[in-house]
Amino acid sequence: MAFLLAVDQGSTKTAALVGDDAGRILGVGYAGGACHSSDGMDMAMSMVRSACGEAMRQAGASAADIALLVGGLTGADWDYEYPLLEDALIRTIGVPSVRVCNDCVIAQRGGTDAGHGVVLCAGTAFNAAVQTPDGGRFIFGYYVNDEDMGGTSIGKAAVVAVCNAHAGIGPPTRLTGLVLGFYRVPTVDELLFRRINGKLRPYKDAAPLVFEAARAGDPAAVGILERHGESVARYAIAGLRRIGDAGLRTDVVLSGSIFKAKDRILQRSIAGKLAMEAPQANVVDALYEPVVGAYLLGLDEIRGAKFPMRGESLLKSASRFDLLRMANNKEEGGNP
Repeated sequence: MAFLLAVDQGSTKTAALVGDDAGRILGVGYAGGACHSSDGMDMAMSMVRSACGEAMRQAGASAADIALLVGGLTGADWDYEYPLLEDALIRTIGVPSVRVCNDCVIAQRGGTDAGHGVVLCAGTAFNAAVQTPDGGRFIFGYYVNDEDMGGTSIGKAAVVAVCNAHAGIGPPTRLTGLVLGFYRVPTVDELLFRRINGKLRPYKDAAPLVFEAARAGDPAAVGILERHGESVARYAIAGLRRIGDAGLRTDVVLSGSIFKAKDRILQRSIAGKLAMEAPQANVVDALYEPVVGAYLLGLDEIRGAKFPMRGESLLKSASRFDLLRMANNKEEGGNP
């Protein structure tokens, strides 16, 4: 029996799992998030080491037992970074066979068995990728516009909506009370002052307020989410054009914490935009947390064929470890 080690590293969390070659997850570990390009390779690898150590301890496995490590790492955006990251993982974990990809690639595999498709990943930030039927891949990465940066952009839009309402250039919104309370400021003037001087908490932390206000029917909040959904749908449309076959049914996988919000305004907005411009798109929520997608990619490689995403052993063990995305949704507002 072969063991596989899977890693998902994002800016807020690093997850690792150990599973066997039959699709049974045996151990899971977590550590803080990091990105090699912004936090340094040593910091990124220390988080990987911690998460992998716990996963291997739970599974009763050592590095010598691992046949393949698949890592989906944030910041793996340029071709030259992949061998550097693979070498760092080999030195850090001691597994000689390592594959590295961008973290949105593993998120895609956690939502589809198809050999082609598009993924939209929205959490603290945003990324998207497309895989063509011939195996080609394009990751949007640094091509993503600033206004599309997931929870960060949604939270910033909430602050802007409050300022616009106070100035009279936007509609009144219940976001005013929510945002002032969240940032603990007495007036919109003080909020604006802190915004201009960069003294507000990260915008991503305010994103759940938009979902809360939207559930209450606030037009400004609903508008923020609808516009955000339409905007990020552009990446799916661009990805579908790269596939180049308007008749080919193609999964568009939605992954990331923003898409866990119980209200599905974002999903409806994306689906509506795609229905008009790309009817071949099949919008689906990722079934698994991305680390399971990394595990599936490993299973695909060692078995030489696609491992069924809904295999009984995988579903059962993923449920046991709280790795089913919708079943594990405990957040009221898509907290990044």
